[in-house]
Amino acid sequence: MDRYRYFIFNQRSMVVLGLFQIAFSTLCVVSGFVDAIFRMESQLGKTRAPIWAGMVMGVPGVLALFSSQRKNPVLVNVLIVASITSCVAILIVVIYSSLTLNYGEEEEASSVPVHIIHTKFVLHRVVKGASVAMLAAAVGSACVVLVMAYLGCRSLPLCSCYDSVTGMVSEEP
Repeated sequence: MDRYRYFIFNQRSMVVLGLFQIAFSTLCVVSGFVDAIFRMESQLGKTRAPIWAGMVMGVPGVLALFSSQRKNPVLVNVLIVASITSCVAILIVVIYSSLTLNYGEEEEASSVPVHIIHTKFVLHRVVKGASVAMLAAAVGSACVVLVMAYLGCRSLPLCSCYDSVTGMVSEEP
């Protein structure tokens, strides 16, 4: 029985962190779709990296919601592994959005009608905004995932702050 005792997550904070993580991943996926629809065809744009990475980023959020309700150390271990995997996905989104802020969107002016030039300008701004939104979502998601991983590591019996007698975090002097 003592093997399964562990520090119980603060349910409110894990629910809030899980919801924030799901919101950031949704923002990344939606921005990835906007980027995919309006971006000019390029090799980097064909990868659809922000869509897939955004889906991977949402997994720790769902696991945080489950781990706040079920007190299971296996679920907490899976949450920690998913958080590390999500950090890799966040790195991919940061690299993608940094590279695509100006990549392949600038065109020289030609003898096309004015309304087409304005449309291209607006679409260029939409794509740039999607890249900035992906970058902001990745930074916010990185903060949330690191806090979730910290809380997960802190709650496991193998943590140095874990007290095996009470199953709670020991007081630090």
